[in-house]
Amino acid sequence: MSALPPTVPIRVPDGARDAAAAALKAVADLGSAVPDTDVRRYLSHGARQLRAHLPGELLQALAAWQHSGIPWLTLSNLPRSVHCVPTPRAGFCDEYTEERLKVPNLVQFGLLRLLGLDPVAYAWENEGRLIRNVAPSAGAARTRTSWGHACQLAWHTDDSVLEHGACAAPSAAIPHFLSFYGIRNAEGVPTELLPVDTVLAELPERVAGELRRPQFAVKAPESYAPARGAHNLHLAHTSSYGTHIGTHTGAPLGPYDPPGTATGGHIPHSARSAPYAANVPYAANAPYPGGEPPVRTDVPLLWTLRDGGSALRYGPGRVTGQTAWARAALRWFEDCLAGLEGVSVLVGAGAFHLFDNRRVLHRRASFEPAPPGEARWLRRCYATRSRLRLAAPPL
Repeated sequence: MSALPPTVPIRVPDGARDAAAAALKAVADLGSAVPDTDVRRYLSHGARQLRAHLPGELLQALAAWQHSGIPWLTLSNLPRSVHCVPTPRAGFCDEYTEERLKVPNLVQFGLLRLLGLDPVAYAWENEGRLIRNVAPSAGAARTRTSWGHACQLAWHTDDSVLEHGACAAPSAAIPHFLSFYGIRNAEGVPTELLPVDTVLAELPERVAGELRRPQFAVKAPESYAPARGAHNLHLAHTSSYGTHIGTHTGAPLGPYDPPGTATGGHIPHSARSAPYAANVPYAANAPYPGGEPPVRTDVPLLWTLRDGGSALRYGPGRVTGQTAWARAALRWFEDCLAGLEGVSVLVGAGAFHLFDNRRVLHRRASFEPAPPGEARWLRRCYATRSRLRLAAPPL
């Protein structure tokens, strides 16, 4: 088995953490904005204060990581809210009145900006919100989602049903990165990571070749659900170049059509919150017709990224082979995957973790959550490489 990349977190010194926390808490230019209505304020204010107060060598490490080829990154001892915020019990919390989430939000979005990444939301998942509360929900305990806890989440990548092509619009593409900010994790539940390259090193070349052929069907994950008042996600007529047909206009979505444009995506209005604004980056077209999960057919499971690296889409029970060769290769792949161990990363309170969703599979063991209001709570946000290929600001 090939050697795995290092997982040692970069620790922010106490003095820098406290100075950054005070500056972030003092940010007064957010008004009534929350990430879903004006994420650019959180990106810019968060990055400005972190750049001003984090040590120069840490900022250099963030800039270097972007070109290092390492598929994950962890920072610890980051600024935290000075107030105790109870863990949501039903998936969502009131982002509009929860002032205590300001510092965590500024940290998470500020780091995304420093890393040259843009947040992305999908209207057919998480009600189109940028932040997903990864926390146990009583009504979802046995689901294989980020709200479950009684069942193991086996090795998988997120949103495998979406478009994988290099020219796919962010609104239609498999998310490049998953980012997490830890509010609490007293249970000590880790996230396990397994690089795609490690899996390929154990597979016969013939099997990998079959996985690269467009002979598989992929079904949407259990977390997908129709959003209120949204249009249908259209998965047919997707070209090999990643053009996505917007069913609300019939016009193709270009590589970088933002929401609110003639061909851009639509974020649904949620009954739980104020209307979403059109400036949320890359909110996708909305969900599937009739409540039926979308299935994307004639796609590969394995492909090559622009930088020459290998990428994978996979979810257990969500992939089927459309030919005898595909079914045989899938069985071989799953047998191989079952015997592999990855590395564990603990995202605790005040930690930030990021990994490449196309180059890394992840899983989580079942666990017994802490009492209501005190259970494990991570804040997840998908991200994509900046459209402008922004690097970290000059140091």
